[in-house]
Amino acid sequence: MTHPLLRSALAGAFSLTLLSGCAVDKAHHAAAGAGISILVTEITGSPLKGCAAALAAGLAKEAWDSTGRGHVEAADVAATVLGCGVTWRF
Repeated sequence: MTHPLLRSALAGAFSLTLLSGCAVDKAHHAAAGAGISILVTEITGSPLKGCAAALAAGLAKEAWDSTGRGHVEAADVAATVLGCGVTWRF
């Protein structure tokens, strides 16, 4: 059975990317950020650490891209970090 937070996170990330008209690449970044954030939050119990992990992953990916293996975009990092928003409970 899928964890309720994971289901909500994936649905939220998918909905946000559709509503905002983001490109497929940004949707992938948001989904990756959500997944990383959920995993780290579940392990540590800290949504802040989950978001920090999503930020670190986004920065690492863009560092990789900067070596000629991709196209560097600040918006990719932003999309990855926005994925962490699904771990915060209001």
